[in-house]
Amino acid sequence: MMICRLFLTALVSCSLLGACSSRAPSTNAAFPASSYPEWTEQDDAYRFYPGDKLSVSFSTAPELDRELIVAPDGRVVMPLVGDFMAADRSARELRHLMEQAYASELVDPTLTVAPVEFGSQQVFVGGEVNNPGVFALPGKIDALQAITMAGGWNETAKPQKVLVLRRTSEGKVLRAVINVKKGVVDPSVYDIGPLKRFDVVFVSRTWIADENKFVRQYILDALPLDFSFYYNLKDSRY
Repeated sequence: MMICRLFLTALVSCSLLGACSSRAPSTNAAFPASSYPEWTEQDDAYRFYPGDKLSVSFSTAPELDRELIVAPDGRVVMPLVGDFMAADRSARELRHLMEQAYASELVDPTLTVAPVEFGSQQVFVGGEVNNPGVFALPGKIDALQAITMAGGWNETAKPQKVLVLRRTSEGKVLRAVINVKKGVVDPSVYDIGPLKRFDVVFVSRTWIADENKFVRQYILDALPLDFSFYYNLKDSRY
């Protein structure tokens, strides 16, 4: 019901602005995409992030079993062997690292790592919206519904050109350019699937000539701390 109300609100407020031409997510003159990979909805293995809780269980040393919360710096601490960078790693990757570390401490270091609770399930909505900021995902919502959660776009917005950014497990930043104004009546025009954790939705004010510079200076560099950490995770871990 919440999502339906959000959509109806968007339909009433946005339809007053009139209709315009549209296109599905694609490369265009205003947003050259040469530096950004093609958008994909592929689901990667879940990767831990600060605030997540995970369990570590040993086959032969249950006294070492732990439930851990990933710290703000992305690390978890285990007895005997110290800390591990858990952020941006899958359960399988973290298990492999821990087994390697415990090989010098245990005859059989076999263990399992599993997520228990998930921390921030949020998206960031910025640019020309009435209440920009971080919003909890209430379920499977699209960019239009996220913009509605942010109070809708304002009179200076270009809702025909909305950037959606997503970081992949390889550290690449995907981007799609969508027309949410057209999507009020036909959401299929930007069929990029539901938003995911830490997606960024940015409503632009003007046509953008240099997308790379714009994304770097006006989006990525201006993100809240949690999102900046996520989009700038390094590979130097443990």
